[in-house]
Amino acid sequence: MSKTPEIFEFSPAQEMINFMLKYSFFHKQVIQIPASIVVKRKIDFDILQKALEIEVERNDCMRLRFIKKGLKQYFDDSVKIGKIPVMTFKTQKEQDDFLTADAQKPVRCFKGETYRVYFFNTPDGRNGIYINVIHLAMDAPAVFTFFADLLAVYEALESGGEMPRPLGSYKETLKKELEYKHNEAKLKADKDFFVNYFLKDGEPIWNGVMGSGPLDRARIKKKNPELRACGSFDPIHDKAELVRKPLSVDDSRVILDFMQQNRLSGECVIQLGMRLHVSKINHRHEDTHFLVLSNRRKTVNDKRCGGTMASALPWRIILPEELTFGEAVEKLRDLQAEIMRHNNYPFITWLENERELFNYSMVDGTSTMMFSWFPLEDDTMNGWEYEFHSYSLGRYVMPLYTYTMKDSTTGGLRFAYLHRTDQISSADIDSLHDNTVKALVMGCANPGMTLKEILDNID
Repeated sequence: MSKTPEIFEFSPAQEMINFMLKYSFFHKQVIQIPASIVVKRKIDFDILQKALEIEVERNDCMRLRFIKKGLKQYFDDSVKIGKIPVMTFKTQKEQDDFLTADAQKPVRCFKGETYRVYFFNTPDGRNGIYINVIHLAMDAPAVFTFFADLLAVYEALESGGEMPRPLGSYKETLKKELEYKHNEAKLKADKDFFVNYFLKDGEPIWNGVMGSGPLDRARIKKKNPELRACGSFDPIHDKAELVRKPLSVDDSRVILDFMQQNRLSGECVIQLGMRLHVSKINHRHEDTHFLVLSNRRKTVNDKRCGGTMASALPWRIILPEELTFGEAVEKLRDLQAEIMRHNNYPFITWLENERELFNYSMVDGTSTMMFSWFPLEDDTMNGWEYEFHSYSLGRYVMPLYTYTMKDSTTGGLRFAYLHRTDQISSADIDSLHDNTVKALVMGCANPGMTLKEILDNID
């Protein structure tokens, strides 16, 4: 007789993901992560098949299964991975078309499917691994952990050496997440922080990458010229495009050197360039409110396990134009340190708090985009030379999600913009990218420049 598995609630981070699923009425692929790595070293796919079977045993988030009724989950230790298809692509277009089509096909997480995996041969003779995984089971750091550990297991099998050290336990992390979820004292302390943090500067204001048009129209419609929030949520018109924009190695080096020399995170530096663009095209407002996706991995166990821990945090900051670029980055760094002490607070709960504080409707708000910095480095894949690729979902629940990472091949930066096409045009994305880069190169090369000087010199 099989043992009845332990049933768990959804963690706050998973509830945020399910919130996106719930309000995407027709296109359920909005909560999955399709990604691949391509490596130069020749892979024996029979050995890789065995490595993946071992990875499922090592990486407990790969054994997660989900129950729709009551939003529950359990770890199914009887999971066996089937034979993984090996694809051989003759052209780059064939490869991109096939993997993009799979990316846009829903992973049916409430029907026993948590991920799909393909191995593949590229047109130029390299080998690749693709996974399309439900966001309830993995976030981006978990995907990087999956690829890195799978390659480490493969190397051990190929060489006959020792297996890599065990991964962390997502089950243990999940238990801690659920303890916090029911800890009223900690929830209240974190709520008090965010409420005070927002109230000290009054109601924030909506500033979008498409300019002030949506807010201006809402003010006319509601006959309120002082209106500071407007609606950007639309569960019907959710067509989205993923725009990838690599940055030259020379410009990237200016930014990365500044970050390294000043021990600054990509969250602070890259985000500042984007905020300056948003300010420029919205009557030079000093007040900007973005959501920033926080990794939230703190302990050694957390950093070495899969699962979903990432959660959106509200970063609202006022940046007077007399500040220098260096001072503005320091202000963002201080804000990051402050917010990270409260980064367990559930995003869905914060949305409810925000509506109560400022009397917003269900669709109104002031945050206009979500940003992520992916900390990919040359050694992320245990010494393997690799290229990382993500794929367009074709649909998305938010107006704009942007992420930036280092390119492991060139050493430059890569920017990506997933945007709703009915709200944000390709021209809007081009303008956002170009001004962000201009602001960053100017500011990182000349941190004593004021924000006013930078704003005067971007379009």
